[in-house]
Amino acid sequence: MASGKQILLSLLSEYSQKKTAKQQLKKITERVKAGLLLHGSTAKFMWPTVEQLTWLEQTPDIEQGDNEVKKQGLGLKDADLLLSDLVGLITESEEIPENIKEIYPELTKEAYQAGTHIIWSLLKALEWSKTYEDVENSGTLDTNEKEDFLTSYQKKLEEYRKDPDDYS
Repeated sequence: MASGKQILLSLLSEYSQKKTAKQQLKKITERVKAGLLLHGSTAKFMWPTVEQLTWLEQTPDIEQGDNEVKKQGLGLKDADLLLSDLVGLITESEEIPENIKEIYPELTKEAYQAGTHIIWSLLKALEWSKTYEDVENSGTLDTNEKEDFLTSYQKKLEEYRKDPDDYS
């Protein structure tokens, strides 16, 4: 039996690696909402929460005559705001919110900033981007190339741990 997590991740993987046609955005939004409910919860508060979600298409310079779609991803429909952009703004704050400090007093500013940046990076990975369209090949992944990249970056991580100032 498929889990809600598997369903949601498969949807996000599919939609984040290829551009969705404008006429399909509503269908994609409904599928992602259903996937989120299957994964997260069907508690009463989740239904209005999920209704705020949309698979958003971003064309940032439309006033300048540039109506090319730059990004598509999870967003807030009423604000026309990608979740990655919202979290990106949160990462700019150097202060740990008080409610988090109270629960995790040992959390350092550096760890908090790392955590929010990791969340931002994960959200960015769930977006389709015109910038990465050519390398993402509509989701086709060469598994040998994947393993080569992973091995290479695991070595770089080891080098970083040995000498954080000179690891390239």
